[in-house]
Amino acid sequence: FAKGWEGIAEIAVQVPIFNRNQGNVAAARADIDRAGQEKKRIALTLRERAASVVDQYANARLMAVEYRDEMLPRAKKAYGLMVDRYGQMLAAYPRVLDAQRKLFELQIEYIAALEGVWTNGLALQGYLLTDGLEAPARPGEVDRPIRETNVPSPERTMSPRDSVRNP
Repeated sequence: FAKGWEGIAEIAVQVPIFNRNQGNVAAARADIDRAGQEKKRIALTLRERAASVVDQYANARLMAVEYRDEMLPRAKKAYGLMVDRYGQMLAAYPRVLDAQRKLFELQIEYIAALEGVWTNGLALQGYLLTDGLEAPARPGEVDRPIRETNVPSPERTMSPRDSVRNP
């Protein structure tokens, strides 16, 4: 044998004869299906939210109309009559102040009802996207829930008449 250096070099090359990139194709199809399901989930969530916001909008609008057309005119008339009676010395001044306080309270409640109308109306015009949605999860991660919107829920659900009759 001859003395010297001896070495072996090995090179391996994979020739994709039977590999048609099936794994990546399947993963891409799964991502497409997952994105479609995410789209359906968001649509259902927004539809569910829309139902409650439409209901809140309708209730706030009815309350605002009732305040504007019925309750505020009556309170203004009662206050005017009380001022007239006080001018004729038929009513005490604390009663005039009480009628004025009730009128102001009704005006504040009317403004709150108008705020509910506008808040819910704007949320509906903006397709309930007042706060935005969370970014979808990356492929392979668990979906995250959609954040709640900043639409305030009404503090009361009874009509203005009921709140006046039952103080």
